[in-house]
Amino acid sequence: MAIIDEGAKSRYKVKNVLMIPIALFSVFMCSAEEPGKFTSETLAEYGTAPWFGEAKLGVSMHWSLYSVPAYKTEWYPNQMYYVEGVDKPYKKEVADYHRKTFGDQKEFGYKDFVPMFKAENFDADYYADLVKKSGAGYFVAPAIHHDGFAMWDSEEIEWNAVKMGPKRDIVQEFSDAMRKQDIKLGVSTHYGRHWRYYTFRPEFDNWDPRYEGLYGKRRGDNDSPRPEDALQWERVLTELIDNYQPDYTFIDGGICDGHAKFNTEMFREALYRVTAYYYNQSDEWGRDVVLTWKRDAMKIGEAVYDTEGKQGVPGSAGPIAELPWESHMNVKKPGWCYIEGEKAIEVKSILAKFIDVVSRNGNLMLNLGPKADGTLPKLQEQALLDLGEWMAVNGEGITGSRPWKIHGTGEIDHHGHFDKEAIRFTQKADAVYAYFVTWPDDKTLAIPWGTKPGQVDLLGAKTAVAWEFKDGNLIVKLPKELPCKYLWGLKIGMN
Repeated sequence: MAIIDEGAKSRYKVKNVLMIPIALFSVFMCSAEEPGKFTSETLAEYGTAPWFGEAKLGVSMHWSLYSVPAYKTEWYPNQMYYVEGVDKPYKKEVADYHRKTFGDQKEFGYKDFVPMFKAENFDADYYADLVKKSGAGYFVAPAIHHDGFAMWDSEEIEWNAVKMGPKRDIVQEFSDAMRKQDIKLGVSTHYGRHWRYYTFRPEFDNWDPRYEGLYGKRRGDNDSPRPEDALQWERVLTELIDNYQPDYTFIDGGICDGHAKFNTEMFREALYRVTAYYYNQSDEWGRDVVLTWKRDAMKIGEAVYDTEGKQGVPGSAGPIAELPWESHMNVKKPGWCYIEGEKAIEVKSILAKFIDVVSRNGNLMLNLGPKADGTLPKLQEQALLDLGEWMAVNGEGITGSRPWKIHGTGEIDHHGHFDKEAIRFTQKADAVYAYFVTWPDDKTLAIPWGTKPGQVDLLGAKTAVAWEFKDGNLIVKLPKELPCKYLWGLKIGMN
């Protein structure tokens, strides 16, 4: 486990891991190096941006043309072109719904949602205020999804939100609003799968070459990628980097389809070139940046690993990863985009996953799904406001924290389901923070502990708590009044 000095202003990479016992926790030595120009072979020398390890919480968004039908899934554009015997049967439901609701796929295709996607009530400042209130340190704007519709003023992609639909540069508006609030700005890209996203048939509108700008060039169901597919992806990513100088760039796992399904490395090679370019540009800008990747697109340490919502990092010796990583969670269900009739995910489940991820040296990125007009459903807004209230009480042991010697006791899974006895630990300066998920009926909490602590406080409590150290256990008598609604934190001072 690598601990980065809280005052660090430059990137760090681990050279030696030296354990020095101090009280109950360990400090690990690390060394800062000023990297030179980066190539595909030297990406691991870049290190992880200190701001990312400090932030712990980010917010992202799924928002595109699929927000118009708002039915079942953000994969609507793929599933509406269902072909029996080729596609998986579950996709038929979306295709049937589309045909019944909007018409035949040749007469009313995915492209025909463009004029309906107006974003007429979109207010980037509203989202910046909401992200700020949530306690998140970074926001990842929806730049482009698998569907191929660009949310910025793109010269590479004709079908974009400036030329049609909203006729606004959504990414630029997010950039201006977030940076005005000192929130790190990211861009989310899922374009690596676009080349094989649609099923092409003469009975669909996507067969018409006039619409290649949105759907891509016609291809057979099992055709391998063409070199121009990878080069187009590279040009699009480079354009985003140059136009918006993002602090964070999200690369979806679809980039892996080339080598995983077709045994070609062209997309992975393009990813390495883009990452090297991004790192070099960041040095020109004088800012540290983060790029995240999934599946087996890269190697641990070359950029930040994204677990696609699961807990834990491949290759880690234990539950605490050596390097910072990221997990995802939705604030509602079903689907990652806005879905009519959606329901909220319980805040206590979000918080349980949050403390588990942080205790393992990770960050949690929460997803929002606005409506086509740009407004956010109240249940999604409330999730971030509730999180912000919790952070106002408990964030002291979250933001800027580092993992302790163990991540915790009891189970918390990647859905936020937890054992009632689960506890998660973080550390910061000379204190350890213990977050517990259940308020005991008898108001007595016992935590196995090695040596007597110096002081114990309940975060947000109006009065001091009584505690004792007995037989290797820290026993805390909790007050009658709860300091917050869900999941509570103890600050345990070290002697």
